[in-house]
Amino acid sequence: MHLDESEQSLEQKKGELFELIVSTLRSYPILSYFQSYHDVVQVLLLVLGKHQAMPAVPRISLLRLRDYMLPTITPATRHFELVSAVVMAADPELANHIAQAENIFALSATHSLFAHDIYDYGDIARLYDFLLAHEPIMSIYLFAAVTISRRSELLEMPADQSDILTFVISKLPQTFDIDARIQDAVTLFRHHPPQQLPGFIWWRLSRYSVLKTSRCITPPQSLEEAKTFCQKQIQQLDSHELMRKRALLLYKYRKSAASMTAVILVGVFSIWLRKTGHDRILWSMLSTASTFFSTLR
Repeated sequence: MHLDESEQSLEQKKGELFELIVSTLRSYPILSYFQSYHDVVQVLLLVLGKHQAMPAVPRISLLRLRDYMLPTITPATRHFELVSAVVMAADPELANHIAQAENIFALSATHSLFAHDIYDYGDIARLYDFLLAHEPIMSIYLFAAVTISRRSELLEMPADQSDILTFVISKLPQTFDIDARIQDAVTLFRHHPPQQLPGFIWWRLSRYSVLKTSRCITPPQSLEEAKTFCQKQIQQLDSHELMRKRALLLYKYRKSAASMTAVILVGVFSIWLRKTGHDRILWSMLSTASTFFSTLR
């Protein structure tokens, strides 16, 4: 009997989880589902219950996870670069040692706000209390803090084994002292704020990125404002993609383009000469030069 009740409860939660996800994505079709999104929604469902989670899921989606829910992964890659920048600012030796590892090592933890990697209910609830009380970039600093805390382990690994480094860094350690890492993240943020990170990475970030538009958590930003930022960010991405395709096309046909440009310039120059009357002067100069060189033969 107890087993049947547990199974019924589990099926009910699955149904509620599905409803929360579908409802949010239908209400905001500009958002795209990503792997591990259900992990985030599940935390909200378990902590808040379905009724309170219903308005919370759109907020966390638009005000926290937006960069991961766009049509391309490009904005998300900037988040991964920020993790490397924080590590470089705090521990250059470690950063250089793991430089060959792919930046995607932060993917699983950052885009699920650690829900995909931490299974204990109390731990993940504690972590969400911290993350939601701070601006979105704090999850980047938290992952950087976890990486730096594993300094000895990572420095013992060969720097040229990038695949292994990427795998190890992406997996959170089993002994994960959440409170200690939270303190480390706050310290990192205080000593190395986003604007001062190396490589001007913060300034290369889109001004419509959720990391910039959601910096002030009080007063709370409206969903309409967040939706507008999302639309502008998508337009910016489309514009950059169009420019990239045009640049590739121009490079592909660069010789033909150069020839065509030369022909157009000659044509424009010819028209200008006729309109200004300088064509007679030019032909006179060319005739004189031709006669001069003929007498030299």
